[in-house]
Amino acid sequence: MTNAMKPFDSSNEQPSPSAQPIAIVGMACRFPGASNISAFWRLLAAGQNAVSEGVPGSGTGRWGQLFPDDTVQNESCRYGALVDDIDQFDDAFFRISPVEAELLDPQQRMMLETSWEALEDAGIDPEGLKESRTGVYTGISNDEYRMLVV
Repeated sequence: MTNAMKPFDSSNEQPSPSAQPIAIVGMACRFPGASNISAFWRLLAAGQNAVSEGVPGSGTGRWGQLFPDDTVQNESCRYGALVDDIDQFDDAFFRISPVEAELLDPQQRMMLETSWEALEDAGIDPEGLKESRTGVYTGISNDEYRMLVV
């Protein structure tokens, strides 16, 4: 076999980190209790948190048969940290149909919004990024919304 994969040799030297500088030129975020970087910083500086009691959808029946004990069900969803205005997405701005926008996971909608805001924060025209060497790094977790729309 000429195309067989070779085993990884961990004794090989790893390439040294690039001496080229990187720059974080724009940022944006959405967190519970903070709709942007400034609000998030104020929340942190004040030593506050955005966890609240009485989460919508909490209480008995939320977890079905997973926790049949009503006490456990009530306590398991008693607190939460929720992002505000998750339903305020401008589908037309992103040239997405209203139906497609409704089916998008809210995290994807927030990713579109915050990506645009990060470009604005950096003073970058998105059209100028075409064919440029630009990296975009985002984070996302969980996909419970998928189960709601299936």
